Amino acid sequence: MNASTTLMGTSFAAAALIAVTLVPATTAGADAGTVSEERAAAARTKLTFTVEDCEGCEIQLTSALGTIAQANAGKVDIWSSKTRTVQDGSVTFNIATKRTRGLSVAVRAPWEGHTGYRTTVAWRYNGMVQGDPVTLEQAVTKKKASACWEGVRSRKVTVPLVVEKVRVAGVQKKVNGSIAFVPTTQSWLRPMREVWDGVLGSQDVNICH
Repeated sequence: MNASTTLMGTSFAAAALIAVTLVPATTAGADAGTVSEERAAAARTKLTFTVEDCEGCEIQLTSALGTIAQANAGKVDIWSSKTRTVQDGSVTFNIATKRTRGLSVAVRAPWEGHTGYRTTVAWRYNGMVQGDPVTLEQAVTKKKASACWEGVRSRKVTVPLVVEKVRVAGVQKKVNGSIAFVPTTQSWLRPMREVWDGVLGSQDVNICH
């Protein structure tokens, strides 16, 4: 059975896949645990981002859970997807469901100059709670944001993104850059990071907790 979720408006919902396995009573405990672990490990999510006016934008996903200390010690499991390009207003990834937790989304728009960082989607801005709508006019006033998604357990998820051209301080001068955010505030993980006029940029992996 496939469960499908669309993350937009206040209709956010995560549907879980429920499996019932019949095994002999003498081995039910051990076998059920093994089956559960195998199913969890094998679960995958078809994650689609819809993006208007961003044809040709390149999107890459990264998932990393842990603390900075763990990251410095090389103990954080970091995963990154291949880069995919927005075509006909959307882009789709088929990823392990567990990778949606602690997920950050990097966007590279065709119009961007030499910014010195990767534009990153803001899942939540300061002052917002899950389900709050976010407009561009609001986003550009924000000072902090989370690059980390709490994730889902659904087999299919559609997430609308807003990507707009803005002027930013580049490496040597003002250049065209991007602001990227979800139009409806999503469930998020820490940390909240500093942003400039709502623009969240990353030079390294976002470690989420």
